[in-house]
Amino acid sequence: MTNSALADAANPEGIQLDPLDPRFAQIPTPALVLDAVALDANIARMAALAKASKILLRPHAKSHKSLVIARRQCAAGAIGIACATLAEAEHLTDRQVPHILLTSPLAGEEKCTRFVALSRRGPIASVVDDMSEVLRLSALSDGLSLDLAIDVDVGQARTGVIDPGHAVTLAKQIAALPNLRFVGIQGYAGHAQHVATFEERKKAARRSAERLREVATALTEAGLKPGFVSGGGTGTANIDMCEGPYTDLQVGSYLLMDAEYRTIRGENSEQLPFLQSLYILATVVSTCRADEITVDAGTKALAVNGPVPDHLLGVPSGASYRFWGDEHGIITLPPGTNPPRTGARILIPATHCDPTVNLHPAYHVVTNEGPLSIWPIVGRYI
Repeated sequence: MTNSALADAANPEGIQLDPLDPRFAQIPTPALVLDAVALDANIARMAALAKASKILLRPHAKSHKSLVIARRQCAAGAIGIACATLAEAEHLTDRQVPHILLTSPLAGEEKCTRFVALSRRGPIASVVDDMSEVLRLSALSDGLSLDLAIDVDVGQARTGVIDPGHAVTLAKQIAALPNLRFVGIQGYAGHAQHVATFEERKKAARRSAERLREVATALTEAGLKPGFVSGGGTGTANIDMCEGPYTDLQVGSYLLMDAEYRTIRGENSEQLPFLQSLYILATVVSTCRADEITVDAGTKALAVNGPVPDHLLGVPSGASYRFWGDEHGIITLPPGTNPPRTGARILIPATHCDPTVNLHPAYHVVTNEGPLSIWPIVGRYI
Protein backbone atom coordinates (compact mmCIF):
# COMPACT_ATOMS: atom_id res chain seq x y z
CA MET A 1 0.00 0.00 0.00
CA THR A 2 1.32 3.43 -0.89
CA ASN A 3 1.77 6.20 1.64
CA SER A 4 -0.95 8.17 -0.16
CA ALA A 5 -3.40 5.31 0.26
CA LEU A 6 -2.58 5.18 3.95
CA ALA A 7 -3.14 8.91 4.30
CA ASP A 8 -6.43 8.70 2.43
CA ALA A 9 -7.83 6.07 4.83
CA ALA A 10 -11.15 6.97 6.44
CA ASN A 11 -10.77 9.35 9.35
CA PRO A 12 -13.85 8.91 11.57
CA GLU A 13 -14.20 11.38 14.39
CA GLY A 14 -13.77 10.15 17.94
CA ILE A 15 -15.94 11.65 20.61
CA GLN A 16 -15.08 15.22 21.54
CA LEU A 17 -13.74 14.86 25.04
CA ASP A 18 -14.90 17.71 27.25
CA PRO A 19 -13.10 18.52 30.52
CA LEU A 20 -16.46 19.80 31.80
CA ASP A 21 -18.04 16.37 31.33
CA PRO A 22 -19.78 15.70 34.68
CA ARG A 23 -18.51 12.13 34.56
CA PHE A 24 -15.00 13.48 35.25
CA ALA A 25 -16.01 15.32 38.40
CA GLN A 26 -15.41 12.50 40.87
CA ILE A 27 -12.19 11.12 39.33
CA PRO A 28 -9.14 11.72 41.56
CA THR A 29 -6.50 13.46 39.48
CA PRO A 30 -4.12 13.06 37.80
CA ALA A 31 -5.81 10.18 35.99
CA LEU A 32 -5.54 8.41 32.65
CA VAL A 33 -8.52 9.00 30.33
CA LEU A 34 -9.14 6.88 27.23
CA ASP A 35 -11.46 7.86 24.38
CA ALA A 36 -12.96 4.44 23.50
CA VAL A 37 -14.47 5.60 20.21
CA ALA A 38 -11.13 6.93 18.96
CA LEU A 39 -9.38 3.80 20.24
CA ASP A 40 -11.70 1.46 18.35
CA ALA A 41 -11.45 3.60 15.21
CA ASN A 42 -7.65 3.33 15.35
CA ILE A 43 -7.79 -0.46 15.84
CA ALA A 44 -10.16 -0.84 12.91
CA ARG A 45 -8.14 1.45 10.65
CA MET A 46 -4.83 -0.34 11.19
CA ALA A 47 -6.52 -3.73 10.77
CA ALA A 48 -8.05 -2.61 7.47
CA LEU A 49 -4.75 -1.24 6.18
CA ALA A 50 -2.96 -4.49 7.07
CA LYS A 51 -5.65 -6.59 5.41
CA ALA A 52 -5.46 -4.52 2.23
CA SER A 53 -1.67 -4.98 2.23
CA LYS A 54 -1.95 -8.72 2.91
CA ILE A 55 0.20 -8.47 6.02
CA LEU A 56 -0.54 -9.68 9.54
CA LEU A 57 -0.58 -7.67 12.76
CA ARG A 58 1.03 -8.63 16.06
CA PRO A 59 0.28 -5.45 18.08
CA HIS A 60 2.61 -4.55 20.94
CA ALA A 61 1.12 -4.62 24.44
CA LYS A 62 3.91 -2.46 25.85
CA SER A 63 1.89 0.51 24.61
CA HIS A 64 -1.39 -0.27 26.37
CA LYS A 65 -0.79 -3.04 28.99
CA SER A 66 -4.47 -3.99 28.93
CA LEU A 67 -6.17 -7.35 28.47
CA VAL A 68 -9.34 -5.55 27.37
CA ILE A 69 -7.48 -3.78 24.57
CA ALA A 70 -5.52 -6.91 23.58
CA ARG A 71 -8.80 -8.78 23.16
CA ARG A 72 -10.15 -5.93 21.00
CA GLN A 73 -7.07 -6.07 18.77
CA CYS A 74 -7.32 -9.84 18.35
CA ALA A 75 -11.05 -9.61 17.63
CA ALA A 76 -10.14 -7.19 14.82
CA GLY A 77 -7.85 -9.81 13.26
CA ALA A 78 -4.47 -9.65 15.03
CA ILE A 79 -2.68 -13.02 15.04
CA GLY A 80 -1.49 -12.45 18.59
CA ILE A 81 0.12 -9.93 20.89
CA ALA A 82 3.75 -8.87 21.31
CA CYS A 83 4.92 -8.34 24.91
CA ALA A 84 8.08 -6.57 26.04
CA THR A 85 8.15 -8.18 29.50
CA LEU A 86 7.22 -11.42 31.18
CA ALA A 87 4.90 -9.50 33.49
CA GLU A 88 2.88 -8.31 30.50
CA ALA A 89 2.74 -11.83 29.08
CA GLU A 90 1.70 -13.33 32.41
CA HIS A 91 -1.28 -10.98 32.63
CA LEU A 92 -2.26 -11.20 28.97
CA THR A 93 -2.19 -14.98 28.53
CA ASP A 94 -5.86 -15.53 27.75
CA ARG A 95 -8.03 -17.79 25.61
CA GLN A 96 -9.02 -14.78 23.48
CA VAL A 97 -5.36 -13.95 22.75
CA PRO A 98 -4.24 -16.64 20.28
CA HIS A 99 -0.46 -16.24 20.65
CA ILE A 100 2.11 -14.17 22.54
CA LEU A 101 5.61 -13.25 21.41
CA LEU A 102 8.10 -12.02 24.01
CA THR A 103 10.17 -9.43 22.19
CA SER A 104 13.00 -9.02 24.73
CA PRO A 105 15.59 -11.81 25.07
CA LEU A 106 15.29 -13.94 28.19
CA ALA A 107 18.23 -13.96 30.60
CA GLY A 108 18.75 -15.67 33.95
CA GLU A 109 17.18 -18.71 35.58
CA GLU A 110 14.29 -16.82 37.19
CA LYS A 111 12.97 -15.44 33.90
CA CYS A 112 13.59 -18.63 31.98
CA THR A 113 11.65 -20.59 34.60
CA ARG A 114 8.74 -18.15 34.32
CA PHE A 115 8.77 -18.52 30.54
CA VAL A 116 8.56 -22.31 30.84
CA ALA A 117 5.61 -21.92 33.20
CA LEU A 118 3.91 -19.56 30.72
CA SER A 119 4.48 -22.05 27.90
CA ARG A 120 2.37 -24.54 29.85
CA ARG A 121 -0.52 -22.05 29.97
CA GLY A 122 -0.83 -21.18 26.29
CA PRO A 123 0.88 -20.56 22.93
CA ILE A 124 3.94 -18.37 23.44
CA ALA A 125 7.37 -17.82 21.90
CA SER A 126 10.36 -15.79 23.01
CA VAL A 127 13.21 -14.17 21.14
CA VAL A 128 16.78 -15.10 22.05
CA ASP A 129 20.21 -13.89 20.97
CA ASP A 130 22.56 -15.84 23.26
CA MET A 131 23.46 -19.52 23.19
CA SER A 132 23.93 -19.79 26.97
CA GLU A 133 20.30 -18.83 27.51
CA VAL A 134 19.17 -21.26 24.81
CA LEU A 135 20.98 -24.03 26.68
CA ARG A 136 19.40 -22.88 29.94
CA LEU A 137 15.93 -23.05 28.43
CA SER A 138 16.56 -26.52 27.06
CA ALA A 139 17.70 -27.69 30.50
CA LEU A 140 14.68 -26.15 32.24
CA SER A 141 12.06 -27.28 29.71
CA ASP A 142 11.24 -30.46 31.67
CA GLY A 143 9.87 -32.26 28.61
CA LEU A 144 7.88 -29.28 27.36
CA SER A 145 8.50 -28.08 23.80
CA LEU A 146 9.50 -24.40 23.79
CA ASP A 147 9.22 -22.04 20.81
CA LEU A 148 12.17 -19.69 20.23
CA ALA A 149 12.77 -16.95 17.66
CA ILE A 150 16.03 -15.18 16.93
CA ASP A 151 16.29 -11.48 17.73
CA VAL A 152 18.18 -9.58 15.02
CA ASP A 153 19.83 -6.18 15.51
CA VAL A 154 18.59 -4.18 12.52
CA GLY A 155 20.26 -0.93 13.54
CA GLN A 156 18.93 -0.01 16.95
CA ALA A 157 22.06 -1.44 18.63
CA ARG A 158 20.20 -2.70 21.68
CA THR A 159 19.70 -6.47 21.46
CA GLY A 160 19.94 -9.12 18.75
CA VAL A 161 22.49 -10.96 16.63
CA ILE A 162 24.40 -8.66 14.32
CA ASP A 163 25.07 -10.77 11.23
CA PRO A 164 23.44 -13.58 9.21
CA GLY A 165 26.14 -16.12 10.11
CA HIS A 166 25.46 -15.72 13.81
CA ALA A 167 21.75 -16.16 13.21
CA VAL A 168 22.28 -19.38 11.22
CA THR A 169 24.57 -20.83 13.89
CA LEU A 170 22.12 -20.03 16.66
CA ALA A 171 19.13 -21.39 14.72
CA LYS A 172 20.96 -24.66 14.00
CA GLN A 173 21.76 -25.07 17.68
CA ILE A 174 18.15 -24.39 18.68
CA ALA A 175 16.88 -26.91 16.14
CA ALA A 176 19.36 -29.53 17.38
CA LEU A 177 18.46 -29.28 21.07
CA PRO A 178 15.73 -31.38 22.65
CA ASN A 179 12.44 -29.66 23.49
CA LEU A 180 13.22 -26.51 21.48
CA ARG A 181 11.76 -25.30 18.18
CA PHE A 182 13.13 -22.54 15.96
CA VAL A 183 10.03 -20.61 14.85
CA GLY A 184 11.05 -17.27 13.37
CA ILE A 185 13.02 -14.03 13.53
CA GLN A 186 12.40 -10.54 14.83
CA GLY A 187 13.97 -7.22 13.90
CA TYR A 188 12.61 -4.11 15.60
CA ALA A 189 13.68 -0.80 14.04
CA GLY A 190 12.88 1.39 17.02
CA HIS A 191 15.38 3.99 15.86
CA ALA A 192 13.35 4.56 12.69
CA GLN A 193 9.90 5.01 14.18
CA HIS A 194 10.14 8.67 15.19
CA VAL A 195 12.13 10.08 12.29
CA ALA A 196 9.92 13.05 11.49
CA THR A 197 10.28 13.39 7.72
CA PHE A 198 8.94 10.68 5.43
CA GLU A 199 11.97 10.35 3.14
CA GLU A 200 14.47 9.99 5.98
CA ARG A 201 12.17 7.59 7.82
CA LYS A 202 11.81 5.50 4.65
CA LYS A 203 15.60 5.31 4.26
CA ALA A 204 16.01 4.15 7.87
CA ALA A 205 13.21 1.59 7.51
CA ARG A 206 14.68 0.21 4.29
CA ARG A 207 18.14 -0.21 5.83
CA SER A 208 16.63 -2.16 8.72
CA ALA A 209 14.45 -4.25 6.42
CA GLU A 210 17.46 -5.17 4.29
CA ARG A 211 19.36 -6.44 7.33
CA LEU A 212 16.41 -8.61 8.28
CA ARG A 213 15.97 -9.81 4.69
CA GLU A 214 19.61 -10.92 4.59
CA VAL A 215 19.15 -12.97 7.75
CA ALA A 216 15.92 -14.54 6.47
CA THR A 217 17.63 -15.46 3.19
CA ALA A 218 20.65 -17.01 4.93
CA LEU A 219 18.43 -19.08 7.21
CA THR A 220 16.30 -20.27 4.29
CA GLU A 221 19.39 -21.30 2.33
CA ALA A 222 20.56 -23.26 5.39
CA GLY A 223 17.28 -25.18 5.46
CA LEU A 224 15.89 -23.19 8.39
CA LYS A 225 13.29 -20.92 6.79
CA PRO A 226 11.77 -18.68 9.50
CA GLY A 227 8.13 -19.39 10.26
CA PHE A 228 7.62 -15.64 10.71
CA VAL A 229 9.53 -12.41 10.16
CA SER A 230 8.25 -9.94 12.75
CA GLY A 231 9.05 -6.29 13.43
CA GLY A 232 8.16 -2.80 12.30
CA GLY A 233 6.10 -0.29 14.23
CA THR A 234 3.62 2.57 14.01
CA GLY A 235 5.99 5.12 12.48
CA THR A 236 7.11 2.89 9.59
CA ALA A 237 3.94 0.80 9.15
CA ASN A 238 3.03 2.32 5.78
CA ILE A 239 6.54 1.61 4.48
CA ASP A 240 6.86 -1.88 5.98
CA MET A 241 3.44 -2.95 4.70
CA CYS A 242 4.40 -2.46 1.06
CA GLU A 243 8.13 -3.23 1.05
CA GLY A 244 8.61 -6.27 3.34
CA PRO A 245 10.23 -8.61 4.32
CA TYR A 246 7.82 -8.77 7.25
CA THR A 247 5.10 -11.36 7.68
CA ASP A 248 3.69 -9.40 10.63
CA LEU A 249 4.07 -5.97 12.18
CA GLN A 250 4.49 -5.12 15.87
CA VAL A 251 2.58 -1.84 15.76
CA GLY A 252 1.73 -0.37 19.15
CA SER A 253 1.34 3.38 19.61
CA TYR A 254 -1.15 3.82 16.75
CA LEU A 255 -4.12 3.03 18.98
CA LEU A 256 -3.27 5.67 21.64
CA MET A 257 -1.04 8.21 19.86
CA ASP A 258 1.09 10.80 21.65
CA ALA A 259 2.91 14.09 21.25
CA GLU A 260 5.89 12.52 19.46
CA TYR A 261 3.92 10.47 16.95
CA ARG A 262 1.84 13.56 16.19
CA THR A 263 5.05 15.15 14.82
CA ILE A 264 5.54 12.36 12.26
CA ARG A 265 4.75 13.40 8.71
CA GLY A 266 3.82 11.39 5.64
CA GLU A 267 4.90 11.74 2.04
CA ASN A 268 2.72 14.83 1.58
CA SER A 269 3.44 16.31 5.04
CA GLU A 270 0.23 14.86 6.49
CA GLN A 271 -0.02 13.47 10.02
CA LEU A 272 -0.37 9.77 10.68
CA PRO A 273 -4.02 8.81 10.10
CA PHE A 274 -4.79 7.87 13.70
CA LEU A 275 -6.73 9.74 16.38
CA GLN A 276 -5.45 10.88 19.75
CA SER A 277 -7.24 8.64 22.26
CA LEU A 278 -5.07 8.92 25.42
CA TYR A 279 -5.20 11.91 27.78
CA ILE A 280 -4.28 12.83 31.32
CA LEU A 281 -7.07 14.43 33.34
CA ALA A 282 -5.59 17.12 35.59
CA THR A 283 -6.98 19.69 38.02
CA VAL A 284 -6.07 23.38 38.16
CA VAL A 285 -4.55 23.91 41.63
CA SER A 286 -3.32 27.52 41.37
CA THR A 287 -4.19 30.61 39.31
CA CYS A 288 -2.20 33.29 41.19
CA ARG A 289 0.23 34.26 38.42
CA ALA A 290 -0.71 36.29 35.37
CA ASP A 291 -1.05 34.20 32.22
CA GLU A 292 -0.09 30.96 34.01
CA ILE A 293 -1.92 28.22 35.87
CA THR A 294 -0.62 25.22 37.76
CA VAL A 295 -2.08 21.74 37.36
CA ASP A 296 -1.57 18.59 39.42
CA ALA A 297 0.07 16.57 36.62
CA GLY A 298 3.85 16.53 36.52
CA THR A 299 6.54 13.92 35.98
CA LYS A 300 4.64 11.32 38.04
CA ALA A 301 1.70 11.55 35.63
CA LEU A 302 3.28 12.12 32.20
CA ALA A 303 6.39 10.54 30.71
CA VAL A 304 9.26 12.98 30.27
CA ASN A 305 10.97 11.25 27.31
CA GLY A 306 8.89 12.89 24.63
CA PRO A 307 7.91 16.36 23.43
CA VAL A 308 5.36 18.34 25.39
CA PRO A 309 1.74 18.08 24.19
CA ASP A 310 0.82 20.06 21.08
CA HIS A 311 -2.72 20.84 22.25
CA LEU A 312 -4.67 21.03 25.52
CA LEU A 313 -8.40 20.71 26.22
CA GLY A 314 -10.05 23.04 28.72
CA VAL A 315 -7.82 26.10 28.23
CA PRO A 316 -7.70 28.82 25.55
CA SER A 317 -6.23 27.87 22.18
CA GLY A 318 -2.50 28.53 22.05
CA ALA A 319 -1.82 27.52 25.67
CA SER A 320 1.31 25.44 26.30
CA TYR A 321 2.35 22.96 29.00
CA ARG A 322 5.71 22.49 30.72
CA PHE A 323 6.81 20.19 33.53
CA TRP A 324 7.36 21.89 36.88
CA GLY A 325 8.15 19.07 39.30
CA ASP A 326 6.95 15.64 40.32
CA GLU A 327 3.34 16.61 41.03
CA HIS A 328 2.91 19.79 39.02
CA GLY A 329 2.89 21.22 35.54
CA ILE A 330 2.62 24.81 34.36
CA ILE A 331 0.26 25.86 31.59
CA THR A 332 1.12 29.20 29.99
CA LEU A 333 -1.91 31.00 28.58
CA PRO A 334 -2.00 33.42 25.66
CA PRO A 335 -1.83 37.02 26.99
CA GLY A 336 -5.18 38.54 27.76
CA THR A 337 -7.17 35.30 27.87
CA ASN A 338 -9.29 34.26 30.82
CA PRO A 339 -7.79 31.46 32.91
CA PRO A 340 -9.91 28.53 34.06
CA ARG A 341 -10.85 28.69 37.73
CA THR A 342 -9.06 26.79 40.47
CA GLY A 343 -10.53 23.29 40.58
CA ALA A 344 -11.31 23.19 36.86
CA ARG A 345 -10.37 20.07 34.89
CA ILE A 346 -7.88 20.03 31.99
CA LEU A 347 -7.20 17.22 29.50
CA ILE A 348 -3.55 16.81 28.46
CA PRO A 349 -2.64 14.46 25.57
CA ALA A 350 -0.01 11.86 26.41
CA THR A 351 3.62 12.87 25.92
CA HIS A 352 5.10 9.37 25.23
CA CYS A 353 2.22 6.91 25.51
CA ASP A 354 4.04 3.71 26.60
CA PRO A 355 5.75 5.03 29.76
CA THR A 356 2.81 7.34 30.52
CA VAL A 357 0.51 4.31 30.68
CA ASN A 358 3.01 2.56 32.95
CA LEU A 359 2.63 5.38 35.53
CA HIS A 360 -1.08 4.65 36.11
CA PRO A 361 -3.08 1.72 37.56
CA ALA A 362 -6.10 1.99 35.24
CA TYR A 363 -7.81 3.75 32.34
CA HIS A 364 -10.97 5.77 32.88
CA VAL A 365 -12.72 4.88 29.64
CA VAL A 366 -15.14 7.31 28.01
CA THR A 367 -17.78 6.31 25.47
CA ASN A 368 -20.39 8.49 23.78
CA GLU A 369 -22.83 7.96 26.62
CA GLY A 370 -23.29 6.07 29.87
CA PRO A 371 -20.98 5.79 32.86
CA LEU A 372 -17.22 5.61 32.64
CA SER A 373 -15.60 2.18 32.60
CA ILE A 374 -12.41 1.24 34.45
CA TRP A 375 -9.92 -0.93 32.55
CA PRO A 376 -6.98 -2.16 34.66
CA ILE A 377 -3.42 -1.57 33.46
CA VAL A 378 -1.39 -4.75 34.03
CA GLY A 379 2.21 -5.84 33.89
CA ARG A 380 3.57 -2.51 35.11
CA TYR A 381 6.48 -4.23 36.80
CA ILE A 382 9.02 -6.77 35.60
